[in-house]
Amino acid sequence: MATIFFSYSHRDETLRDELEIHLAMLKKQGFIETWHDRRITAGEEFDKAISKNLEEADIILLLVSSDFLASNYCYDIEMQRAMEKHEQG
Repeated sequence: MATIFFSYSHRDETLRDELEIHLAMLKKQGFIETWHDRRITAGEEFDKAISKNLEEADIILLLVSSDFLASNYCYDIEMQRAMEKHEQG
């Protein structure tokens, strides 16, 4: 099963939710599971949870928008790490 990490701006949350609906059949069939920061539970450290799931992801989906590009966290941390992982193969 492939794990998909959603990197997105919170302003685009409704679009991320809609994308998850489109992926629902792949989830039901056991081909994928998805993760995004709204799955961080109370008491978890935000940065550690994101970093852990970003490193473990098989697929990183960058939901690029103007809000994504304006976000320091999305652009400077998540996207940069995704590009590093891509270059490493």
